[in-house]
Formats: sequence, C-alpha cells, structure tokens
Amino acid sequence: MSAPRRVGLLGHTFVNWAGGLDFLRLVGTSLRAADPSLELHVLLPIDGPWFNARERLRHAVRGLVRRGTQPASNTIEAAMASLGTDINVHRIDLGHRALARACQELRLDGLVPALKPLPVNFACPWVGYVYDFQHRHLPQLFRPRSAKRRDREFRRMLTEAPAVIVNARAVEDDIRRFVPEATSRVFALPFAPMPQPAWFDLGPAHAGDHPPGRYLIVCNQFWQHKDHGTVLRAFAQLAETHPDVHLVCTGETQDFRDPDHFPRLMSLADELGIRPRLQVAGLVPKPRQIALLRGATALVQATLSEGGPGGGAAYDALSLGVPALLSDIAVNREIQDPSAGFFRAGDPGDLARAMRNALDETPKPRPSQETLIARGQARRADSGRVILAALEAAAQGRAPGARS
Repeated sequence: MSAPRRVGLLGHTFVNWAGGLDFLRLVGTSLRAADPSLELHVLLPIDGPWFNARERLRHAVRGLVRRGTQPASNTIEAAMASLGTDINVHRIDLGHRALARACQELRLDGLVPALKPLPVNFACPWVGYVYDFQHRHLPQLFRPRSAKRRDREFRRMLTEAPAVIVNARAVEDDIRRFVPEATSRVFALPFAPMPQPAWFDLGPAHAGDHPPGRYLIVCNQFWQHKDHGTVLRAFAQLAETHPDVHLVCTGETQDFRDPDHFPRLMSLADELGIRPRLQVAGLVPKPRQIALLRGATALVQATLSEGGPGGGAAYDALSLGVPALLSDIAVNREIQDPSAGFFRAGDPGDLARAMRNALDETPKPRPSQETLIARGQARRADSGRVILAALEAAAQGRAPGARS
C-alpha cells in the first residue's frame, strides 16, 4: 500500500481533558511535520443523539466524582489551530456506525489514535494507543477492580489492534513485561517537544498574579503520583539558603482517587513553614501557564510515573528552552536535552541539591525562537514518521500471533 494521504485524528475520549488535547496535537503536528502534503481530518464526538445522551448522563452524575478536566469547548479550537489553517474539523456522533460513515464519506486512509479497540473488520485501518502502566508500577494508588479493568482493556487493545503507538520506549518495555500475549505491532514515539509560535508572545502581562523575583514552577495536577510532597520538602530545605525564592504550582487541585490529598499537602506546607512562598494557581488557561513557565528559573517535575518522558509539563518547558529538573524514573531518562537535569525520584535532599544548582548557576541564554521552533519541527518530523509507519502497518494488517 502507498503511504496514507488522508488521515483522521480520532478525537474520541481525548477532547475532554487537557492532556488528551495535548496528545492529539502531538499526533497531528507530528504527521504534518513528517509530510506537509497530508490531509488531516479531526473527528470530534460532540454532536448527535448518542453523544447528547451521554452528556446528559454525565451531567446527572457530576459532583459524585469530579475529575481534573477542561471542557472541550474551551480548548479544542486553540488546540486544533496549531495544526494549521487548513485543518478539517468534523463533529460526529458517538458509536462505530457514525465513525465508519465519516471514514467512508471522507475517504480516509487511516485513523489514529484509538483509545479503545475498533471492530476487527472496521471500514478504515486504525492505530491504537496505550498510555501507561501506572497501575502496575504504583498499585497502591488503584482499587483492585480499576487495575483489573486497565489490564483487561490493554490486553484487548494489544491483541486486536494491528498496530499501536505508545509515548515512550518504557511503555513498550512494559508491554513486553505485563502483556506477553500481545500480538499488536508496537511503535514507540520519540521525545518530540515543539513550541507553538504564539507562545513566544506571552510575557509577564499574560502571567497574571505571580511572585516577585525568582521562582520555580510545578505544572502538574495535584495527583498522588506527581509527588508534590517531595517537592514541598525539597523546597523547605532550599529555603535555608534561598529564602527569597518562591514556588508556583499550576494544575487541578482535586485528586479523584483521594479527595484528601490536596488538603494534606497544604497542611504539610504549613508544617514546613513554606506556605507564604507557595503560590497555588490551580487549573489555569494554557496561555497563562505558558507565560508563568517562561518566567520561571526552572520547571520541577517530581513524577513517579508517566506514559511519556517528563509528561506534558516537560514537553512544554523543554520546547521553550526552560530548564527542567526531572525525577530519574526510566521514562524520564529517555529525554536527551541540554536543558534537562535529573534527581533521585522521591528524594527531597537530592531535589533540593538540583534546585540550588539551577538557582546558583550563571543563567545560560535560552535558545532563540527560531532555533527552538526548528529543533521542535525536526523532532516532530521524527515522531510523525513513526506514526506513518504505524498507519502503514495497520493497513497491511497483522497475522494472528505476529509480534513486532
């Protein structure tokens, strides 16, 4: 089969949370960088009777369990605009029939990424996506039923999809370890941060209220595996030598798995005596987050588990040339970037050392906008070529029992 010319970006499940939108943008911009002649079609499940019925149900149960999401209507247009002015956006209903009809009407050569398996004989070749095995590495954060469900869903994807993309080699290794029966061909995307040109126009005025002088920043949801506790303890140690430095934290403050997690962290900040120099901004619009990030001395990413190197925060920081202090878990070690530094995961003392080094070193000039965009474009092109290879493998199909 010849290379695909018309590719559908499957927005199902990705459009209602900020991280999903960022991943969808990563896939789209990677494809566009690898082959500018591609015709990209974004399929968004935000219209039709099945979608509306689901939304009524979700509104009915809202408040019982609140997750850290952003409404698609607030962010989808900005996310898709980065793919180019000629992007084609189609609003369709939920369900395989509506999706198959869209694929046929648009004459698509392939669909990517599917978070859930599509029917075996689906009308269009499709590429699946497996995000991470956090439930295996940090089982204490999951209810047994939830962990079993994830195992079941991953096993189904990895035995039904002809091709699957993952965001890191570490996830590919986990598939071999935890799903030995997998038959899908697995394609690991390279680390490919790229800034949006509009980000370079965001300055202090767009950051809103922010600390005077120097500050470090954490851009993570306040979820347990992000390990804010280690950051707070390290920051308290840093205060002994750098009492003028502040810490800014952006991100959703509610952990749906543990509603008491954020209050405990704030109590810890009080006990450590750092509350006056801690600014919790909460879930902020993307432009403000980027403006705060650009003004920081360094990003701190203490995560204990990620599906992609450094998570979205490291992608944003390193795309802009902002130094990033990263926990040394395997997935983060895939990052090869001169602005990245590492510390021992879960070790406040080692993180405090990394913070002091970042603050005491003579600041290096950050690369120019042109350099950062060119570097990001090259990285996205590498990523896009991997996705195109996955689409071609999906079109060719895989024999039962075949392995990558």
